[in-house]
Amino acid sequence: MDEEYVKNNMDPFFTAIERKYTGPVFDAHTHLGKVEDVATMAKYEKEFNVKKIFGIVRDKKSRDAIEEAFPDLFVYSIFLSIREALQDDIKGSMDFLEKAYADGFKIGKLWFSPRWVNYFNRDDMKVEFRSQDVHLNDPKLEPIFQRLDELKFTLLLHVSDPDLLYSKNYQPSSKYGVKENHINALKNILEWYPNITIIGAHMASQPENLKQLDSWLDKYPNLYVDTGSAKWMVREFGSKIDETLEFFKKHQDRIMFGTDFVAGRGDREPIPGYYINRFLSFQALFETNVRDLPFPIPDPENDNKTKINGLDLPQNILKKLYWENANKIYNR
Repeated sequence: MDEEYVKNNMDPFFTAIERKYTGPVFDAHTHLGKVEDVATMAKYEKEFNVKKIFGIVRDKKSRDAIEEAFPDLFVYSIFLSIREALQDDIKGSMDFLEKAYADGFKIGKLWFSPRWVNYFNRDDMKVEFRSQDVHLNDPKLEPIFQRLDELKFTLLLHVSDPDLLYSKNYQPSSKYGVKENHINALKNILEWYPNITIIGAHMASQPENLKQLDSWLDKYPNLYVDTGSAKWMVREFGSKIDETLEFFKKHQDRIMFGTDFVAGRGDREPIPGYYINRFLSFQALFETNVRDLPFPIPDPENDNKTKINGLDLPQNILKKLYWENANKIYNR
């Protein structure tokens, strides 16, 4: 790790932090792009002992270029296209899915952040926003999910965002919708399409409500979750340490470590801070018992009051979180 950066830019705690878990790491949630940007991301992943990475790409050409540059480092997911279906061209979306499957993709990604409504009326989208039915359970998308079920796809789903964003940014609700409805839409998908292995990104978008997520994991064997977004996880897990520890103990076989890195992203902290701040925050959260450690990532939604309170997970759970679970799911 870049010791000079840590020394000059982070709390002294991070200069002395040691790994509790020293085995291989599988980063189960990243977004890929240009090969040169992926190379920078891979450099910092390597410094954190990441040996395998789940990467989301837009097409076969991008996948093949990255695979040539980094053979056997990535497991690839394709970002599925639903634009055509929402524009009443279901054949277009279905053709995209079939081609992706023929090109060897068995994993897909769909993104349903409430922010997507801001894209609907752009000139290149031309979809009129309808608050009640343009969402995960939109009837226009049913043929896509039916086919994914037939193909026994693995699907990474982002269905919602932090509670704080709904209260502060996603207003009025008549435009952006209500979180409860967005979360329940995922529940419907789990019930309607049991042959799709669902990876709920960002703890299925509900680290604020681990009791509900606990009941879902009990009920739906096709559901797994990842820890993508250091900010979101640090904020929520650190506020309820005992409950989170019980959750990780009970569902230790269903949780995967993921960073949600976007290769080449330049609208947050400059590199290397973008990578180092997140890796070390996750390390402090999962591997130490630190209390009230200043969070090195801006968190304006929480008025920058977020502190890291470590879970100090036991070694057997860390091994599953960091490596075994993702390796089992994505390499089967």
